[in-house]
Amino acid sequence: MIPSTKISLTILEFGKSLINQLPQEHTKQEFEAAIGIVIVVWNAVVMDTWKADNHFESDLLERIRSEPKEYQLVIKRLIKRKKKKFGNDPRGVGNHWVREEDGEFIFGCEARLDVENVPSTGPVH
Repeated sequence: MIPSTKISLTILEFGKSLINQLPQEHTKQEFEAAIGIVIVVWNAVVMDTWKADNHFESDLLERIRSEPKEYQLVIKRLIKRKKKKFGNDPRGVGNHWVREEDGEFIFGCEARLDVENVPSTGPVH
């Protein structure tokens, strides 16, 4: 079943451990970088769920292999968090944006689904 929560709110909740590590007076670019990491991890796990394999997760882990161990740990924790706490959410993230409004950053994004395998909630016609 597709969650009723907006995907943007779900992504912010999912990525709060990384987002909360930003400096108090972080810039828009710093927030965009953090949310970008969150979305990449989210989408890797979602795409693997859609394809019933682990290609995207493996590829992501391979790409960060030469990064500092702390960074690798952040990514691995996000992967684990997606699977354990958000594993029932089949939505991927498509277009996303950050805009500044009255000194605050507003994050928004579009949800994407694997249209070939969307769970049916009603009768088939």
